Amino acid sequence: MILTRIIQSLSELLTIALIVRIFFLRLHDVYRVFSLFLIFDVFTTSVAFLELILHNKTLDYRITFIATKLVEWSIWLWMVYALLKAILAKLPGILGFAQKVLAFVVPAAVIIAVAIARPELSASGVAGPATRIAKAIALTEVLDRVIATVALLVLLAMLLFILWFPVQMPRNLALLSVGYVIYFAAETVFLLFHNFRYRDMNSSMTAFISNATSMVLIACLVYWLAFLNSEGEISPVRMGHSWRAEEQSRLIGQLEAMNAALVRAARR
Repeated sequence: MILTRIIQSLSELLTIALIVRIFFLRLHDVYRVFSLFLIFDVFTTSVAFLELILHNKTLDYRITFIATKLVEWSIWLWMVYALLKAILAKLPGILGFAQKVLAFVVPAAVIIAVAIARPELSASGVAGPATRIAKAIALTEVLDRVIATVALLVLLAMLLFILWFPVQMPRNLALLSVGYVIYFAAETVFLLFHNFRYRDMNSSMTAFISNATSMVLIACLVYWLAFLNSEGEISPVRMGHSWRAEEQSRLIGQLEAMNAALVRAARR
């Protein structure tokens, strides 16, 4: 318990430090959404801690959990869209196509998750008779994993795209994208393990997995604090292969042709 509080406190301190750093660096656009993501993470952790020490009987912590998750999912998806828009800012045709795909994929994933949620609800022990709030909590946990997984898959798709094609972007954006992929990978693994092994997990195992996930977040925060800077906004980088000049020119040509074709298709 003491170790968990120390890790959570360190995570919050680093999060606040990163928010202050982003503010003073006057980074813009996608970093504003990123700052909101960080601020809300501190807020939800603080609310959970206050409810724990105050033993508030007026406000059911389970209702708070569901409400904060609804907001958190919106911020997660907003962050993914913001990253997508920033990375593909110079490729409007590909950006428009990707946004249309996401507009279909995200709602479809949520609908499918609700429809086939029974295995995870069974693992949580609430597939049968249970109170409404217990079922709502279990469904929220399922959706939490689904939305985290969707966000991770979209981020991985973006990462693979910029690893294959020589897309140029500010160094800060590349650093932010890599750290975000690592964070969501850890979050998704934790949620999957928690949802499917819930009945077999004791408090010490739950605390261990939660602490491990928090340590991944701490590593990402240290990484961002160390490398995000004002110079990174004007220093262009290309991730992935160190293509030969002729190969790079060929891939850039393919990328531009793809983008132009999608722009023409969108105008029809």
